[in-house]
Amino acid sequence: MSSPKVEKVMKSSLTILFVMVSIDYTGAVLNDLRIGVTRSWLPIVQSALDASNVSLPVELVDIYPGNTRSTFDTIDKTHSAVERMNVHAVIGPYEPALGLVVESLNIPYLSTTQVSSKSLHRNTFQIMPEMQWSAEAILDIAQTYGWEKISVFYDDDSGVQVLEELMTNHTIVVRAWRLPLKARSRQIRNALVEMRKVLVEKSVVLCSKENTHLLLEEARDLAMLSTPPYGWLFYDPGDEGQKVFTKYVEIAVNFTVVTLLDFNHTIESYDHSRLDFALASDALQLVTSSFSILEESASATNTDLSNDGVRFQLSRAIKNNMESGYTGYLDFNSEGRRSNFTLTLTAITGDFNYLRGHWFSDPPELYRPLVLYTQQFPFNRSTPFPLRGRTARVVMIEERPFTMKKRDHMLRRGNDKFEGFSVDLIDEVARMLGFDYEIYLVNDGKFGSKLPSGEWNGMIGELLAGNATMSVAPLSINAQREEAVDFTKPFKTRYISVLMRIPRRETSYFEFLNPLSPIVWICTLCAFVVVSVVLYALERIGRDKTQESGDSIEITVRESFWFIFGSLLQGNTDSTPCTIPGRILTSAWWFFALILISSYTANLAAFLTVKKINTPIKSVTDLAQQTKIKYGTVKDSGIMSFFKNTNIEHFSKMWAQMSEVEPDSMVENTTEGFQKVRNEDYAFFWDTTVNKYQTISDCDVMEIGPAFDPKGFGIGVPPGATYREELSMSILRLSDQGKLHEIETKWWDNTKCPDMTKSSTDETSSLQIDNVAGVFFILVGGIVIAAIVCLGEYFTSAMIKASKLAVAKKVSAKPKDKAGTFASASSRGDAERDSFL
Repeated sequence: MSSPKVEKVMKSSLTILFVMVSIDYTGAVLNDLRIGVTRSWLPIVQSALDASNVSLPVELVDIYPGNTRSTFDTIDKTHSAVERMNVHAVIGPYEPALGLVVESLNIPYLSTTQVSSKSLHRNTFQIMPEMQWSAEAILDIAQTYGWEKISVFYDDDSGVQVLEELMTNHTIVVRAWRLPLKARSRQIRNALVEMRKVLVEKSVVLCSKENTHLLLEEARDLAMLSTPPYGWLFYDPGDEGQKVFTKYVEIAVNFTVVTLLDFNHTIESYDHSRLDFALASDALQLVTSSFSILEESASATNTDLSNDGVRFQLSRAIKNNMESGYTGYLDFNSEGRRSNFTLTLTAITGDFNYLRGHWFSDPPELYRPLVLYTQQFPFNRSTPFPLRGRTARVVMIEERPFTMKKRDHMLRRGNDKFEGFSVDLIDEVARMLGFDYEIYLVNDGKFGSKLPSGEWNGMIGELLAGNATMSVAPLSINAQREEAVDFTKPFKTRYISVLMRIPRRETSYFEFLNPLSPIVWICTLCAFVVVSVVLYALERIGRDKTQESGDSIEITVRESFWFIFGSLLQGNTDSTPCTIPGRILTSAWWFFALILISSYTANLAAFLTVKKINTPIKSVTDLAQQTKIKYGTVKDSGIMSFFKNTNIEHFSKMWAQMSEVEPDSMVENTTEGFQKVRNEDYAFFWDTTVNKYQTISDCDVMEIGPAFDPKGFGIGVPPGATYREELSMSILRLSDQGKLHEIETKWWDNTKCPDMTKSSTDETSSLQIDNVAGVFFILVGGIVIAAIVCLGEYFTSAMIKASKLAVAKKVSAKPKDKAGTFASASSRGDAERDSFL
């Protein structure tokens, strides 16, 4: 309706209408003040009239033209309505057709909305100040507050004017977000998250009450209201958000509200806007007071006021009248625009609401437009914790023993599904600070790294996206992550170590031979043979002496070997050597056997009962110098970033091996890494805290040191989160109280496996059949050989007996004296066999 083409049509139509209509009002007497109001604003002006103390007879007239078919029809019906009802002034939003009609009739039009320069006529008065003045005021306030970077949230075209004014000032960096008139929570949340990503902490809000409410709700969920560091400036000319702002008095907020209303004026609650009511009241007061001035002047001069005369004179009276209403002084410049007005700055800090200052559109010479007042109130009061009484969303990652699902998690709900160090930690922190929490696992299973696009994945991405209030996990603090989010004081220190599979020991059936070296076994065998032969010789030489004493002794080599062998194994024999040299040699042999057997027994226990770990990899340097065993870590983790960015030579070499030569050595998560360690020749670089837990719960893996790259695990929070300090203090208190140590002991000291790092004297294990099977094989072999020998002797003895029997039969046929000779020979042979044993 306000385009130049439409206005040209309106003016032409109005000229034709004036030719058609000619009415003379001269001599008509004015009875009361008739104010025309558009239908939509009739209840508002009526409320203002009811609340006012106007003593004049005022009649509000509905000048709605009804349904129209064209622009000409609208002008025609509007003109007819205004003329028929003898309207003296019009109050309400500016409408181009109505503006042309009242201008032609010299009727003052008090517009409650802004009017374009082309539509502003001689008798039109703009009660609502120009948005340009408000833009200048906001710029002055931002500069005075020292804001260098600000975000502007707006939802209509009026915000564009403020944005243009701010953009022309190059001392302030401006980021703008236009919201839909009926914005959704997710849209506003995305804008706030984006604002937080670019580290902007000051905001200017030019939105409706509904959008402002949603904006503050989302900002509170993201902990972006508390001061420091956040500051909020609201342009709310009608102070519509008064009830909205008071909802956040429990938070130490830093709100500045720029309003057109005077600080000391109060407006009762109506169904319509406070600003509309204030503008209607001020317009009504200005018209009635100006009309009263005309009446007093007419009464003094004894002059009758006709409709035509009062309209023209009323416009002049309005221009010259200086009234003060809800929106301050009602003064207009030569164009009919509001001038010499004042904007009020109201500060809301916590539960304090006070007058912060004023901004003057036309300040006195040598004075600044913005005047700030010093208000005394207790700034040193304690700042409430922003999360107190609220539910925080805590993102975690499934990592033993920090966060694990319980075995029966399918039967549980909420936080009760999880257990671990991180769960116990956030439970203690929440109990100390007085807030609830909701745990959820990160969707992509990542800790958080920066992608080539500049975005972040994992838990860091969740914090930046505003999905999580904090992250409680083994998330190491490094420079790159610190640039994206904030961290609390570390709750645990971690190093990087290597996790490997324990090498499988190669067992042998003849492991009992290991205590003595091969040369010792050979020397022992030689000693056995030599001593046996020497003993035989000594006993053989001394046989003559024994024969003189009456004993018939005949030593054999077999008997000598049997005696020496029995002595070596501490066996029992029926007889001992009879000669002195033989007994001396036997004593020396017994001493030799005692020392040898004792040493063998002790060494055998050490060899067979203690598991020794003989691994070719004893350090990270050994791992870097070989290519047989693959090694890697988790993709997009802090440890991967360490290898990628390090300047240490052997670590750089290992990164090249992992990323280029063997890219499949990198795993998606720790579960996959532990699986590769158990099933392959694979070394897994990971946090010592996690590796240690893995070694005490899985006895097939071991940790290789020394550890390197010390860093801390901290609770991650969004950038600029005002609750970081409280979380850090709670961690320090838990540490001082010994709670952190208790939680750590709960999850890391419950070992199920022996400590392979201890010496062999500290830890032993039972003998396995594989270790001593050779002894049983020898025993079985001895039994088999003995059985074979026994059978051989049996058959040999039987054959000999049969042979002797045959000989005896032959002898029986010979003379008796010959039989005595054989008997004597047989007795002599038996005596010789018994001489040694």
